[in-house]
Amino acid sequence: MLQGKVVKASGGFFTVLEQDGGEYFCRARGMLKQDEKGLMVGDWVLFEPVKNSSGGSNNEGVVEKLLPRKNFLPRPPVANVDQLMVVMSLKQPECDWQLVSRMLALAEKEGLSAIVCLNKIDLLLKEELDELPFEPGPFPYKMIYTSAVNNSGLDDIKECLSGQCSVLAGPSGVGKSTLLNAIQPGLALQTGPVSDKIKRGKHTTRQVTLIPLETGGIVADTPGFTRLNFFEIEAEDLADYFPEFDDLRGQCAFRDCLHINEPKCAVCREVGNSINPLRYEHYKQFVKELNKQEAF
Repeated sequence: MLQGKVVKASGGFFTVLEQDGGEYFCRARGMLKQDEKGLMVGDWVLFEPVKNSSGGSNNEGVVEKLLPRKNFLPRPPVANVDQLMVVMSLKQPECDWQLVSRMLALAEKEGLSAIVCLNKIDLLLKEELDELPFEPGPFPYKMIYTSAVNNSGLDDIKECLSGQCSVLAGPSGVGKSTLLNAIQPGLALQTGPVSDKIKRGKHTTRQVTLIPLETGGIVADTPGFTRLNFFEIEAEDLADYFPEFDDLRGQCAFRDCLHINEPKCAVCREVGNSINPLRYEHYKQFVKELNKQEAF
């Protein structure tokens, strides 16, 4: 059997990149299809090439075994990545800051480093940029400001993606594929406009695809989404996925402090100082959501 990485999945078939560079169009053995999580783009697998009638190969195969994952994201469904780049547009469509915090918490859970890319800065005036809710307050992640229209921040994106297996994630229409086309001309990824009626982008990327970069590294271009549920997170563990709380660990009066309205809570005390107020509001909303899930 050969070892390879799943670089594309569509309609129950998987494009597998073999370690020597050959691509195989594979189907999965039945037992893998029945697995709860199934095969994902980014998975390392063992596969058996299928021989044709003359004993040669048509670059087809059967995936026989899924190798252990170091991590995975349920949405977008991708495995074995090093970092998440959350891509949001500042206009057309408007930035969903809560979705930003939600994706960052899931990245923390899976042990991924994360970057926030704020795109379409060409659509904002300077004074509008100065009034963003995460600026100039504390924010525990690297943020880059980009525009494919005026080439702003493209070198920053290249530097962040170089040498890493990265996933670009965010709603439709924020410019994920457009940015990839800008940093690597020739990709010709399909892009589309934002709907004037619903103020959201149309789905132009239909499935997760791993793309090798000329500057080194691999990036996953992913379909857009506007809803994201937490996966296997309990309310009492959520604080572990907000890194701005780390330095305050153990300073609350109660060991099981949930950092909501408990007396002498170190986290509550630091809101507006070392903790961004909007991030804290998101944390409280997520705790409420998780408590409701646990009640059912």
